[in-house]
Amino acid sequence: PHQRGSDAPVEFKETEHFFFDLPQFGDQLKQWIEQHDDWRPNVRKYSLEFVRNLKPRAITRDLDWGVPVPLPGWEDNPHKKIYVWFDAVIGYLSASIEWAAARGEPDSWKDWWQNDDAWHYYVMGKDNITFHTVLWPAILMGAGDLKLPDEIVASEYLNMGGKKFSTSRGQVIYVRDVLERYDADALRYYLMIAGPENQDTDFTWSEFVRRNNDELVATWGNLVHRTLVNAHRNFGAVPQPQQLTEADQALISEIEGALGQVASQLGQARFQVALKYVLTMAAKVNVYLGTEQPWHTIKTDRERAGTVLYVALRCVDNLKTMLTPFLPFSSQRLHRMLGYEDVIAPQPHVREFAEGDDSHLVLTGTYESVDRWRPSELPAGRVLPPPEALFKRLDPVEEEAPPSS
Repeated sequence: PHQRGSDAPVEFKETEHFFFDLPQFGDQLKQWIEQHDDWRPNVRKYSLEFVRNLKPRAITRDLDWGVPVPLPGWEDNPHKKIYVWFDAVIGYLSASIEWAAARGEPDSWKDWWQNDDAWHYYVMGKDNITFHTVLWPAILMGAGDLKLPDEIVASEYLNMGGKKFSTSRGQVIYVRDVLERYDADALRYYLMIAGPENQDTDFTWSEFVRRNNDELVATWGNLVHRTLVNAHRNFGAVPQPQQLTEADQALISEIEGALGQVASQLGQARFQVALKYVLTMAAKVNVYLGTEQPWHTIKTDRERAGTVLYVALRCVDNLKTMLTPFLPFSSQRLHRMLGYEDVIAPQPHVREFAEGDDSHLVLTGTYESVDRWRPSELPAGRVLPPPEALFKRLDPVEEEAPPSS
């Protein structure tokens, strides 16, 4: 045997480590995992297989860099550090404590960690599942008074050309390069709708272009464009509706009802199901417009055309809300095109956090409850600014080659 990356022989050394007694929590972990039949199948299956044969886990390493062992006689040992994954998962709790301190409410972290009504989501790749379904829950069980995970959201692998992404082999696409050429929401949409939520999938440029053109542009973008263009051109504002027909009211009710359906799917981390459902609703509104054709009706019955456009605008407003988690940037632009002046979904930001004589950067946000997930109350008479296209149609030939890195 030889060392990885060289022909040097393996050198065996005696060392001393601290171990976490995982087997002590084996039965409790198995019972807890079995209760979560709502988890994604890959997460539950892999976790149950792992807990069948638990062994004590070393939680220290012989390293010069890392978190010192916080025990008497060990803090000053320059070559003994905490195992990175034992320390990393504890970061969820310590980051919450830091967040509470930054808000000037040092005990507010308990609202999330010592509260059964709080709901904890953990999002990761499938190679990190057991750290979040076995190691971290066991640590929390050992502590005894902290909230266990509720949802473990782990996808499979996203490959390219049947091969794993690898920077060393040049099998890689850098996000910064993609964003120089494409809108962020186009990439977000493709990764969500065609991503490896339940099985490994391949990233292909041809499918990226097809999804953008056939779904974002032709379905959602087309609905938004012809609704807002006709409303702005003929009324300059949200039209005042006349008596709604049964079909008008049925469509509004169905789209409003979709808010609850999508919320439930998002709560269960069924992102693809939720997104496909919203697109199905958008297609129904497109069919409604195609049937009613307000751009023709306006010539003979202005009031009816205005009512149809009012119904479509209400539906678009609701669909915008449902698409905001997936398409935050274009949804905000649409929010403004519908005459709103506020921010529908504040984005996280980086700020400097001072701690004693030291400081570091943290990714944070308002994390306040924004009352946006509710049926549209778009008022008749609201002035509509000139609309613009939400998405760009891509040329399949021009987009065959990926952006250079």
